[in-house]
Amino acid sequence: MYGRATTLYPRTLEMLDQLDLLDQMNQIGFIGRNSVTYKDGERVTSRGWHTMFQRMDGTYLDYCLNIRQKYSEGVFRDAYKTLGGEPYIGWKLESFSVDHAAEDDYKVTSHIRDLNTDEAVTVKSKYLVGADGGHSQVRRLAGITSEGEQTEYKWIRIDGHLKTNMPDAHMGFASIESKSHGNVLWVQLDHGAKRIGFAVTEEMLAKYGERITEEDAKREAVKAMEPFTLEFESVDWWTLYSIKQSVADTFISDDRIILAGDACHTHSSGAAQGMNTGVHDAVNLSWKLGGMIKGWYIKEVIETYNTERRGAAQYLIELDKAFSATISGQIPETHKGRYTDANELFTKLFDETVQFNIGLGVHYEENIINKAPTTGMISAGWRGPDSLVYAPGSRLPTRLFTLTKNHGRWSIIIFAGQPIETGKELAVATDKLRALASALPEGMVRFLTIVGQHVSNGDQYFGIPRLGHMCFDPDQSAHTAYSISPMNGAVVVLRPDGLLAYATKLDKVGNVATFFEGLTRAA
Repeated sequence: MYGRATTLYPRTLEMLDQLDLLDQMNQIGFIGRNSVTYKDGERVTSRGWHTMFQRMDGTYLDYCLNIRQKYSEGVFRDAYKTLGGEPYIGWKLESFSVDHAAEDDYKVTSHIRDLNTDEAVTVKSKYLVGADGGHSQVRRLAGITSEGEQTEYKWIRIDGHLKTNMPDAHMGFASIESKSHGNVLWVQLDHGAKRIGFAVTEEMLAKYGERITEEDAKREAVKAMEPFTLEFESVDWWTLYSIKQSVADTFISDDRIILAGDACHTHSSGAAQGMNTGVHDAVNLSWKLGGMIKGWYIKEVIETYNTERRGAAQYLIELDKAFSATISGQIPETHKGRYTDANELFTKLFDETVQFNIGLGVHYEENIINKAPTTGMISAGWRGPDSLVYAPGSRLPTRLFTLTKNHGRWSIIIFAGQPIETGKELAVATDKLRALASALPEGMVRFLTIVGQHVSNGDQYFGIPRLGHMCFDPDQSAHTAYSISPMNGAVVVLRPDGLLAYATKLDKVGNVATFFEGLTRAA
């Protein structure tokens, strides 16, 4: 009912916010803004999760959201229904085939069955997406191998209403560096629930064998919390599971079969990457898939899903090998001889990779949708910075991310700089971009003009060349975030998922047209 996934990091929160899902999730989950670590009953700083919160800069969503998968899936399902979709629950995929010779674009034929009524249905579709977990039926039927390593590590997780005398137990996160149970995890969850997690040691396996019961798990949880006390008022869910790291050989098969989430990569929950990585997969895929279905893009666009997300998954797996070992109280072979304290090594590894772990540092190499910019200091494939801007006449700022919601559209941002300096180039640029808009499919792009002057100078509003929504950047912080000179201006192209696709000078906007010509299908 509840599932393992619970913690969502800042970049994932930004993605969900741009899909209008975060507000409701924040109403349900627990907002975590700090962490505490204990060793031998004493609080220690700069250890465990503590360092992560110190590094959450560059985002307005500088917190973690702890919400169990049961509740987050409920929010997603309700939003899907609001859009007119109908979720089919309790259906099993039995088989599928791909007919590339089909006359229409519905080349995938799937056979599914309702497990409650035994009703069988045949579905024709343009694509089939397997987001069906680590034991993916879609992956198996597609013949996609997912090689990996089965470790000897086993972990226990228990969710419920728990009581402890550990100080700051309600802070959000806690780590207990236990001599007998590895790096013990403590998480404040939604609805007042808590989670405790710890490693299953050789001593436990010798004592209980492979058949550890809930009572055994609770008994060991009490020991794991020592020297603090632990009482169980109720248990919502618990699990004992083995750690395996694997990545599917490909995330796209036969041009039409696509994998996402645990279906194409599995790892431990040590750094709480599971659902975050799954959301990153889904967001990366959805706008590309939507554009392909609409007939906007050439085939190479959706192929970037495989190269971008599989590369990120492979990097995560390598990190997870070290994380899962240190959390289990072991020193990985690659670090033996240099470290003797697994908790110290975990802190070092986590600190070195924290930007990737919280998502703000996830980025992709240059490709057909990530072209090297000719202005600014943001690299293609990296997250475009958020910033505060002002609508005409407004005293209240608006986040740039709010103006570039992820509706599957590209955002072309005209950084107008100071019009008194950029006016001539700005007028020519807006004319050329207006022509580009008429040449692209309807709904594919949106425009935003950011003027680098104070909102009180709105009397000049009608004299400033612009496209789309116009707003002011009085302290030029938005220009600075994108390293754009207010004296020169620039044009920045953001992908629908908010990553920088391309940037160029105002007098080189023809390059923007060339960029889009390289990824769109001819009319």
